[in-house]
Amino acid sequence: MNKIEIKQDLSQIKLTETVGNIYADDAKMSIRHANVFYGKKQAIDNVSLDLAKNQVTALIGPSGCGKSTFLRCLNRMNDTIDMCRVTGQFMLDTQDIHAKSLDPVLLRARVGMVFQKPNPFPKSIYDNVAYGPRIHGLTNSKTELDEIVETSLQKAGLFNEVKDRLNDSGTGLSGGQQQRLCIARTIAVSPEVILMDEPASALDPIATAIIEELIDELKEKYTIAIVTHSMQQAARVSQHTAYFHMGKLVEMGKTEYIFTRPSHKLTENYITGRFG
Repeated sequence: MNKIEIKQDLSQIKLTETVGNIYADDAKMSIRHANVFYGKKQAIDNVSLDLAKNQVTALIGPSGCGKSTFLRCLNRMNDTIDMCRVTGQFMLDTQDIHAKSLDPVLLRARVGMVFQKPNPFPKSIYDNVAYGPRIHGLTNSKTELDEIVETSLQKAGLFNEVKDRLNDSGTGLSGGQQQRLCIARTIAVSPEVILMDEPASALDPIATAIIEELIDELKEKYTIAIVTHSMQQAARVSQHTAYFHMGKLVEMGKTEYIFTRPSHKLTENYITGRFG
């Protein structure tokens, strides 16, 4: 059966209940019955899953399956889209992230995001990292701010490369360095969760390897969810993998099982390259 025939067959398949273990013993975020609508079009359909604390969860699936849309639900980035409507329960520890008492700006400090394309501010390297702590009032002195900037750059694996040019523009760095600068900027406000939307897709293999090593180090302190189109990357960096198809969560479980013994035929077909 060729790929076109497979895609035609998939359109006839009605996905049933989520397959796999969506529940984490130590969940940092718990999502139940998430739905996302753009006008009348439903982009996410009844998705429930947990993000395990201090582990990496990879979201995989074909283009347009809802991975990035779901990721943006986790820090209410979809709130910025007028026609977007989100329903369901999204818990960060015991906090409902849609509670009226929770300021979305403060939520995004707790649940930071790194985008597909590096997006440093047109400011110095120092000011890129210092921006968040300044606006959130996290420091009382220049000495404290200097320490946060240095520590954040160190955690992002960038400090030794830029320590002598902190006043240079962040946009003058290489693509891989810019992405690590954006990670440092995210870390600087002491988040609890880091969301990554294909953080290495615009980078060369060497820069990608550095980002992947960094992700492995960051999970010691942060809970991470990463959207990736690279099966190899998902296998390398994550402990849990969730496979999305047509807005539904088809299967979720430990990465080693998803890639070696998937329970759903759709997952197996995607991982083996039969479609997607």
